[in-house]
This record gives sequence, structure tokens and C-alpha cells, in this order.
Amino acid sequence: MDRFPSGDAKPARLFHSSRFTTARAAILSVATAALLTGCAAETGSGGNPSGETPTSGASADSNSGTAPRSTSASVNPSELVGADKVPGLGDVPTLKLTIEQSYPVLAPPLPTEKNVAAPFVQGLEFEPDGSLLMGTGLYGESQIYRLPQWLDNSAAEPTNVEDLQPELFGEGITRHRDTVWQLTWKEGRAIERDAATLKQRREIPFDTEGWGACSFDDTIVTSDGSGTLTFRSPDDLSAQRQLPVTAAGTETTWLNELECVTVDTDVNPDAAPDAAPAGTDDSNSQSNGDEPTAPQSHREIWANVWQSPFIYRINPEDGKVTGIVDATELFRDLYAQLSPTEQNSIDVLNGIALMPDSSSSTSPNGTRQFLLTGKKWPTAYRVTVSE
Repeated sequence: MDRFPSGDAKPARLFHSSRFTTARAAILSVATAALLTGCAAETGSGGNPSGETPTSGASADSNSGTAPRSTSASVNPSELVGADKVPGLGDVPTLKLTIEQSYPVLAPPLPTEKNVAAPFVQGLEFEPDGSLLMGTGLYGESQIYRLPQWLDNSAAEPTNVEDLQPELFGEGITRHRDTVWQLTWKEGRAIERDAATLKQRREIPFDTEGWGACSFDDTIVTSDGSGTLTFRSPDDLSAQRQLPVTAAGTETTWLNELECVTVDTDVNPDAAPDAAPAGTDDSNSQSNGDEPTAPQSHREIWANVWQSPFIYRINPEDGKVTGIVDATELFRDLYAQLSPTEQNSIDVLNGIALMPDSSSSTSPNGTRQFLLTGKKWPTAYRVTVSE
């Protein structure tokens, strides 16, 4: 049995042996254990030895936060035990992460007498109106709910709370038009919900373990704890294609919570828009009066790597990891606020949602702003990720 820092027992996850590298997974687990131990040692009994005000000092009824801090200069992946063996580190560009703001994360009441201070986050996604959807896990505690207009009020009380049956372990969630899909861990079931009410419409068979999920306009993407992503029909989650993910030519594993990002680009972003092609008149530069070519788009998938502080940026066309985010500083900031008892209750980084407001660029080389949190974390972080 695996045990969470809280002491709760959970059966070890089953993996597809052909796609799971035991040695590499063990390295990730060791690296994460060393990270958590190091954070606790740095912060002592929960104080902040640096004297810097923790970013989670933002009040519960305000969306204001502390000044941005760049973390890339203070975090060296090689400091983590075995981190030099994590696929892609040192070979794939490391993306710069800056903490912008932090917010409290509260959990709604559970259907049992056991209530928790912070949810076991399994899925996190913004809706177009700025509301935040959250799916949680653990047997007997799994839920899905909405934090309405969260962008305007980060202290919004949960609404549309739906409890899963106690034999279901909730996993990834994603909204696709008027539907919200919620996966379960190893029960072989997925739940289709009405996006407005989150009420269950139907339950369908699911052909693998459910871990993470995200949505593009024409497809749903899911992870199953391996290094392979599956693209699925938005109608019934039937598998359409599979995509092995590699980092610098090495297969990956433990891809978990996902976020799908559509990036708007021009057909030829390097071309000067006002320049006429050589040998033509300016008046004839648009193919004899044809309309300008419409913008195209490309896509990114961002994936938490379970049992690690890392997030991969993945090209969904070829499965290559094009950037790695090291979120170690979030652990350090979190530990600086917590007592030793509280430190023992938090779990791994899990939960990534693209901010839907104008602060997050969707240009090809623009910054991205995400909301990041973890399992049993009392805090969520608004971060900027840039090249």
C-alpha cells in the first residue's frame, strides 16, 4: 500500500508495464521525497527564515497578492536527488516561473462526518465566465463543484456540489461545450455531467485508468499515469489516437493533470505584414483582392508529472516536450506558512488551469498565466510562465 503524507492508505496504482519504467518512476519518487524533506528543513517549524513575506499573505476576501518573484534563478533542478535522471531535464528548455499571487483553497462539506481543510485536487479548470471547476479524489470524499466567478471573488463559496458514489475515486475533469466529463481512477467508469448544473447525465465505460483530462474544440485528451496521452471523442470518450510523449528522445511517465491551450498564430509570423512580395505592386499584394489569410492556431498540452515538482509543455502533434517548468518554489513558499503538522498533511503538486483573463497571452511566444495547486494544499498560486 502507498501512503500519503497524511497517513491515509491507498492501493498502489496499476500501470501498463510496456509503458512504465520502474527505475525512472522510483527516481521521481526519491526526488520528490528529498524535495519535501528539504523544504521542511529550510523552513524549520513553519517559519520563513528569509524574512520575506509569504506570497499566501493575500486576504481571503481579496484577489490582491504580493509582488512577483522570479523563481528560476533560485531553483536548480540538479539539487534534487536523482533529478538529473528525470526525462528532459538539462536537454529541454527550462521555462521561467514567477509567483504572482496566492489564494486560499477551501473544501465544501463532505457527505460523511470526515471533513477536510483542503481538497484532494484531481482536476482544475476555468470556465469562460471566470468560474473555477474543481474535481477531487479519495474514496468516500470525491466531489466535483464550481467556485462561481472566481476571478472576481477568490473567496467564493462552492456551488453545484456533487458527491461521487463512495466506491468511486474521482480523477480528472474537463468541460467541453455544454458537457463536463469526470474520470475515475481504476473503476473503469467516466461520468458525463451537465455543464450548467454539474448533475450527472450518464455513466459510461472507460477503457483505462483515469488520471488527467483537458479539452480542445474537437477532442478530449486524457492521461492514464503512463507516458502516453489518448485523444478521444467529445461525445463518448472513445479513443481516436494515442500519443507517446518523449523528452529529448526519452520516453516519459506519470503524466497526470492536464491543461489544453490553443495558441493563435499568423500563417507566417516572421513575414512583415505591410511588405509586398518582390516583383509585385502594393495594390496587388493580396492575390488580386482576395481576403487576407485567416489566423491559424497551434496547440499545447501542459501536464503535471506525478510525484515531482515538474510540469511538461507538450506538442500534441509529435508528443515532444518543448519546455519544463520547475515548481519547486511553490513547495518552499507553502512550507514557509505551515506548521510541521500541517506540512505532513500536504501531498504532491496537482492542478493546472490557464487563467482566462487578459493576463495570459495566447501568442506563440507569449507568457502563460496558470493557477497551480496540489493535493491537500490550502493554497493555490497564480504564476507566470515564460521562455
